[in-house]
Amino acid sequence: MSVKARPKPGPGRKRRPLAARATRQAAPSRLETQPIEDWVREAKSYLAPAMPYSLRTSLTLGSGLGPVRDAFETVRAFPYCDIPHFPVSTVAGHRGELVVAKHGSRRLIILDGRVHRYEGYSWSQVTLPVRVLHALGITTMILTNASGAVSPRFKPGDIMLIEDHIDLIWKGVAEVSPGPQALRRPYYSKRMTDLAEAAARAKGIVAKRGVLLATTGPAYETKREVEFARKMGADSVTMSTVPEVTVCHELGISVIGMSLITNVAASHAGGHAKVVGFATAASRNLRELVLGVLEAI
Repeated sequence: MSVKARPKPGPGRKRRPLAARATRQAAPSRLETQPIEDWVREAKSYLAPAMPYSLRTSLTLGSGLGPVRDAFETVRAFPYCDIPHFPVSTVAGHRGELVVAKHGSRRLIILDGRVHRYEGYSWSQVTLPVRVLHALGITTMILTNASGAVSPRFKPGDIMLIEDHIDLIWKGVAEVSPGPQALRRPYYSKRMTDLAEAAARAKGIVAKRGVLLATTGPAYETKREVEFARKMGADSVTMSTVPEVTVCHELGISVIGMSLITNVAASHAGGHAKVVGFATAASRNLRELVLGVLEAI
């Protein structure tokens, strides 16, 4: 029986009808036939001429956190599938748009949705958006996610300010090569985290610092895995964020990480749909905290 070969990725994607984009089910290609620098250059060449402002800050929205975007006016929106080489979100709760947005005098880029290793993407594809934003001039990134509580200090609805992480997402050693300066920097900006903590106090929002553990997924954690995570010092667990933070660290981008606690890890009734639903309903405090941070930086 013959097997039809998967086509190699070209320099970009042709725009597909909206219905075709919304129903895309095929697994993303793993083929990488060009250097990552070429991908970044071609994506930047597509986006840069359409940028109405010089931008320095970006916001990445995790599972079910799209309503945070409602606080901003959309100036321009680019579906991921229209940006050359950009990975396309295939998971519910991730809209998949790069948005130039504003709130008052504040201007930023919003990544409304992300991709994950478990969707079939390589490390280079998962982190490509970070490299493209860096090429566009972004120097500060606010990264958000939905995560499950491991520590009894956190309960659903809480916001965790990420002060460190434990990386259990597999990656090839050759794919990340930080220089000596990067090795001396913290992964998460203390100044930015302090600003977020102050903004939370000012708005009456409960936000506590904690350690994020990242796994590849897509399976949720067993009770024994949660116990293991707790013994390692984790406060919550997710399936994203750390790859982006790692590349930010390499590139010298300042990072603030925020986790919206959506469930208690190992309590999975309802699965991903329940996580997305809870995140959508509980994202108001995260939205207010993001606006507070933007006002402060």
